[in-house]
Amino acid sequence: MATSSDNTRRWVATLIVLLLVLQAGNWLWQKYRRAQEAPQQQAALAVQRKIAASRAYDDALLRANTLLHQQNLAAASNLLDSLRQQPTDSLFQIERQKLQTALQRLDSLRGRLL
Repeated sequence: MATSSDNTRRWVATLIVLLLVLQAGNWLWQKYRRAQEAPQQQAALAVQRKIAASRAYDDALLRANTLLHQQNLAAASNLLDSLRQQPTDSLFQIERQKLQTALQRLDSLRGRLL
């Protein structure tokens, strides 16, 4: 009977060790997968930030265009000056083009009113 009990203990110990090895392997696999996905997630977050920044900038440009349409040149000029001072490296190119268009429109309206 002593050998049967020893064999049972060995089998149980072997199963426990096998389960621990499987658990460690699963943990390592998950770590590896996260490490592989991290650059993609960072790139996606960077694009989301760029979209949000461009949207906020575009909203301000829309307000400036509304002010230009209402011929409130002082307010439009202040808003466009503040937008011009902000760095646009993190924005889409279209936002820079819209700023230039709004500035040209402001200059045109100033020229007509003077």
